[in-house]
Parts: sequence; structure tokens; C-alpha cells
Amino acid sequence: MCRQEDGGRFVMCLSDGMGSGMEACKESETVVELLEQFMESGFSQETAAKMVNSALVLKGQEGMFSTVDICAVDLYTGICNFLKAGAASTFIKRDHWVESITSESLAAGLVQQIDFETASRKLYHGDYLIMMTDGVLDALPDQKEEETMKEIIMDVHEESPKDFGRGILERVLGYSDYHARDDMTVLVAGVWKK
Repeated sequence: MCRQEDGGRFVMCLSDGMGSGMEACKESETVVELLEQFMESGFSQETAAKMVNSALVLKGQEGMFSTVDICAVDLYTGICNFLKAGAASTFIKRDHWVESITSESLAAGLVQQIDFETASRKLYHGDYLIMMTDGVLDALPDQKEEETMKEIIMDVHEESPKDFGRGILERVLGYSDYHARDDMTVLVAGVWKK
């Protein structure tokens, strides 16, 4: 999900359901839709994520759990707030370096009292914000996933976020003979002053 909220905030949300295929897709869609509804109703991203976690725990007999990955950018200040639960690393590309925002927390739906990992970074003109599911990183060489991803991101020179994301995915698929073993999603946003 990508959407601009009233008050000058741009929110990106990514969820990866357990497993792969249609069931995982439905789980992810449910999580993203719930997060969107709660945030549209005025709840903070952390409160919305806690409410989604509670809903997933209540449905626990079905074994439903999903990652939660939220990036909310204040379009006036450039401050980006990250909230992660079991999510893959998010990357920021600026000029000639790449930073990763990592998470060690559990996915939503596993435990009642979940601890979300949060972070904040200031974004500047020309930065790219890159979110992805773990299927993307898992396709890269073991023990070197993040370093390899940083190299891939530095190697992509497309300007539009859509082409940038496609460039990342094409390079990652090259590591697995163009066969995805898991669902792979890359979400990219570019930051430019108006």
C-alpha cells in the first residue's frame, strides 16, 4: 500500500503472509487493509499495528501470521518513521551509499504482546526508499544478503521508482536462474523537492 494522508504524510506499507501463493497473498492483503483502515481512522501506526496483531492472535487457530513493515514520511520535514515486525530490511539509497534498517522482532500474530522495532531517518532530495519482502533477500547468497543487496541497489541507475524496483528484482532473479522460490515484492519511493 502507498498512500498520501491529510497533513502531508506519505505512507508505504508492506506485509508478507506465511508461506507463498494465494493464501499468503490473502493474509498480506488482510493485514494491509486493516492497517490502512486503522490509520485512516486516526490511529498512530504503532497503535494500528498492535490492533492488527491482536486480530491475528485471535484468529490464531488458523495459524495466521504476517510481517508488518511501515514507512511513514513527513513530506514537510523529510523525517521517515519506520515500524517493523518480522519484516525484511528496508534500504535508503543516497548518492553513493546505501543504509539498511533491520528488524529482529517477531511477525504479527505470533504473540499477544508484540514488540515492534521503530527507527527514524531524515530523507533528502534524491533519496530512494526501498522496501522488500524476505523472498527477495533470501534469493541472494547466504550470509551476504544485505551486502549483496546494497551492491545491487548501487548498481541500479534507473530514475523512476517503478523502473528502479524492476531493476532490483531483475538482478536478484539472476541469482536464482530467474526462478523465484518465494513470493518477491519490491516497493520503491523516490524523494524529490517540489
